[in-house]
Amino acid sequence: MSKLFRRYKRDEDGTSTVEFVILVPLLFSIFVATLEIGMMMSRWSSIDRAADMVIRSLRLGQYANPNAELLRREICNRVFLVENCFENTAVDIREINRATFQMPDEDEPCVTRDDEVIQPVTQITPGQQNDLMLIRVCVTVDAMFPTSSSALPIQLDAQGGYALSIASVYVNEPS
Repeated sequence: MSKLFRRYKRDEDGTSTVEFVILVPLLFSIFVATLEIGMMMSRWSSIDRAADMVIRSLRLGQYANPNAELLRREICNRVFLVENCFENTAVDIREINRATFQMPDEDEPCVTRDDEVIQPVTQITPGQQNDLMLIRVCVTVDAMFPTSSSALPIQLDAQGGYALSIASVYVNEPS
């Protein structure tokens, strides 16, 4: 019996299989995380550019009576790689008091998809001439892979999505 055990102990068959089983899941999770980060950055830069274009038009007073629906539609017309953009986007515009510079809660403008009905939190106060305005746009997008939260430091909602948001400050131009 001891002779058989020594022979088994010295046998090197299958050692590459053990390395393969250990390393392939690690390499695969790095690959998936890289794809997810690349898609996340592409979506975020698309949202950022679209919001910048809409903010410029808003700042110059090119929208007569801006409301949440109009701004969401304008942003979503310029965004790519985001499915159901209009339903999953929230826009928040507020005046910043120049005396206190108090900012609103940072988590407020995002869309929650945990409920059956999506309720985007929106507040639109376009402000007057020379008002300092804060605009925040938050878009909830679906992750490409449901296991992305285990490989990346992102929080997924119940539907498997994560929030991408941008914020910008501008001054209303005099008309």
